[in-house]
Amino acid sequence: MAARELCRGNKVVWMDGASPLSIPRLKSALDRQASASNGTAATSATVDDYRNRFIHHRVPTLSHLLAMVLHPRPDFPSPGTTLLVIEEFHTLVDLDYPRVLFASSGKTQQQKWQAGRRYAVLGTLIAGLNKLAVLNNLAIAVTTGCASRVRTDSGLGSALVPGVGGGEWDGGVWNRLVIFRDFGCRFVGVQKCRGRILISREQIGESGKVVGFTIDADGALRQKGSAGGFAPEDLRRKVTRSPTKSRKRAIDEVADSEGEEADEYGWAETDEDALTADGPGDEILEPLPADTAGV
Repeated sequence: MAARELCRGNKVVWMDGASPLSIPRLKSALDRQASASNGTAATSATVDDYRNRFIHHRVPTLSHLLAMVLHPRPDFPSPGTTLLVIEEFHTLVDLDYPRVLFASSGKTQQQKWQAGRRYAVLGTLIAGLNKLAVLNNLAIAVTTGCASRVRTDSGLGSALVPGVGGGEWDGGVWNRLVIFRDFGCRFVGVQKCRGRILISREQIGESGKVVGFTIDADGALRQKGSAGGFAPEDLRRKVTRSPTKSRKRAIDEVADSEGEEADEYGWAETDEDALTADGPGDEILEPLPADTAGV
């Protein structure tokens, strides 16, 4: 993606969050992309000209990234920039605002405040990135790792989720893709497209709309269908979906008092039997003889 924009005559800003950029890999990608665009082998002068449009920044902490995005210099980004890449953004966030610091009982006030600031900072940053993209008419690509989450309600096991998330962050992301490999094949899952979420929050660990792809020698992406030995529709049928979560409390229908029996335990029937039987102390009165009447 960056090599394609450079070969089109545009500028690209690349920010490293953790791992340093591989310069030989960048040169190789530019060489392949330039050769494919021109139809002939690219010269070293041409590749160097493309590389001069590539602006690289090393971002050591999240504070540096916030300063560059929220309070940019007048020359950042430089005119002609069409793509801004922030690589391994989750590393910067986890260093300053880790997910689990200490046990909840042993947290200090400062640690509790820091844990709550994670999502507030993410919301501020995503708003600044959207503003930067709109004002400078450029695309911003942010790469993050994955984190594991236990699905106790569904009974399935742990699942991989985005390493950076939250309500405000997810709301500010326009498109979201998950890229993974399985037995040498590359796949991309579309989870959000043009602001429309393709998977619900309850579907933890879902990949979304899965499509296979390959990377050609010139760096171009090609969709891998049934002709290449893989059909994207087959994978969607094999993926185990997360079961639908049940309600925390089942809704029971309360029977009407007129429709239910008088006593569901059977005590009423016992009482009736006792009333009809001769109880202790009961005597049967016999009629008196006629000659004793009036005595």
